[in-house]
Amino acid sequence: MTISQKSEDKGSKEYTDIIGGNGWFQIVICIFCFFCAAAHCLHDFTMTFFAPNMDHWCARPPEVIRANVSVEEWKKISIPLAESRTGDNTYSQCTMYTNFTQNGSLYPNTNASIIKCTSWEYDTSVYRDTMVDEWDLVCDREWLISMSKTVYMVAFLISSSMSGQMSDRLGRRKVFLACLCTFLVFAHLTLLCTNIIMLMVFRFFMALGMTSVYVNCPVLLSEIVGAEYRTTYCFGFKFGWTFAYMLMPYIAWLVPSWFWMHLVFTVPWLFLLSGFCIIKETPRWLLTKRRFDELEELLLYAAKKNGKNMKQAASEIKHYIGYHSQMKHKENEDNVTVLDMLRTPGLRKNSIIIYYSWFINSYIYYALSYNTNDLGGNPYWNFFYSGAVELPEGFIFMFLCRYIGNRRGVWFSHVLSGICLIAMVCVPSDIVWLIIFISMAGKFFSSACFDTVYVYTAEIFPTVVRHVAVGTSSTWARIGALIAPFVHQLEEVTYPWKRERDLPGSKTSNAPQKRVTVSARMVKRTRDKTF
Repeated sequence: MTISQKSEDKGSKEYTDIIGGNGWFQIVICIFCFFCAAAHCLHDFTMTFFAPNMDHWCARPPEVIRANVSVEEWKKISIPLAESRTGDNTYSQCTMYTNFTQNGSLYPNTNASIIKCTSWEYDTSVYRDTMVDEWDLVCDREWLISMSKTVYMVAFLISSSMSGQMSDRLGRRKVFLACLCTFLVFAHLTLLCTNIIMLMVFRFFMALGMTSVYVNCPVLLSEIVGAEYRTTYCFGFKFGWTFAYMLMPYIAWLVPSWFWMHLVFTVPWLFLLSGFCIIKETPRWLLTKRRFDELEELLLYAAKKNGKNMKQAASEIKHYIGYHSQMKHKENEDNVTVLDMLRTPGLRKNSIIIYYSWFINSYIYYALSYNTNDLGGNPYWNFFYSGAVELPEGFIFMFLCRYIGNRRGVWFSHVLSGICLIAMVCVPSDIVWLIIFISMAGKFFSSACFDTVYVYTAEIFPTVVRHVAVGTSSTWARIGALIAPFVHQLEEVTYPWKRERDLPGSKTSNAPQKRVTVSARMVKRTRDKTF
């Protein structure tokens, strides 16, 4: 073999073969991405505990409170019966009868009408000091909670569509660190919110920053590790998300105030500013942009961190850079856009399938995650289970996909997730444990699909469009996530097994709609039906 042939062999091999595809250089960055995933998870689901579903009813007037009328007595006399989405009788949460007090006592008005509440009292036995009771986010204002989640996801959508092209043009490191600072600034400003509108605005900009950080992580890892370790690293950093998911309900239980909870979720992440020292530009991007001096410096640094023989590494790096510097540079690599992913039939087919996969899976994942407190049972344990299923899922699919491939892994998890959702519809509402079990099974496979499709997307697209592919795919995921928060409102009007009852104030009742007689007999009937 001639000297020129040896030089070509050294130049044509991957840079990970020179610096090592798995070493301390990659491990440290993976650990940092682990904590970025944890921060992302905590702020993604904070509204689950900041504004949970709380039982509420029309507040007692001051004169009723002064008369020492209990809540139960107030409900029996003044709150009409309503029908829940499961067809059960329950007290109305948004209306009351026009009752009055006389001589310090509560008595039913025989010609009472139903009116809307103007103030509320809340059941604080499970949740205390939330945004719901502080800002009265109930009844006609309940939709603002779902809207705040949707605004957060709109920021995800915008950032996902922009971060890919920005990272390809400006560099992974610059965009990553700029967005990290944006996240930290607005996460702390959110502590100053005094109403739901301020919260939406600050969380919008916070999400703009956090999205790019999280979307960048698998791209960073896939471009610094060897091909044989790519799946392990891209799955591994995501355990930070699972760790935070499982820890979150415990923190929420220990810190019942939403303000102090948010403080705990925010301040510790200031240490992520260490990313200015840890995160380096990826060799792949430097090579694509032909920044050979910076590439040589980075590869030498990585080889040293991984404990390589520096004399041999320096020689191989010079040959590697020399080989690639003589290759003809493609000018169109600098101007890659989403349109380039749709030009050829192969790329177009892959893009459409991947986009749909991200969209539907994100919708399912967030619909299941946001509504764990609707399943019945203890809401803290439900949320913990929802996160805990992602722990074995990560290990199982990390190794399973090495044998069946990421393509089959995406298909397998998609199908089983859909089967679980169909099964949930068929389970009677009173079998709570089975509903929770099937919901967690669906979450298991939905999470597995998310993990696998991240790695699969980074694998099937060429380097020049890889970040654009991941970024635009994440955009479609956020479109699905935009819809997920409103599943709760949709459920209230489309529940198919809702049984109509002949209740006072019901639209199908034969009783007069505007005037309802309140009597001792009605109070007794209410007591019998409710208890």
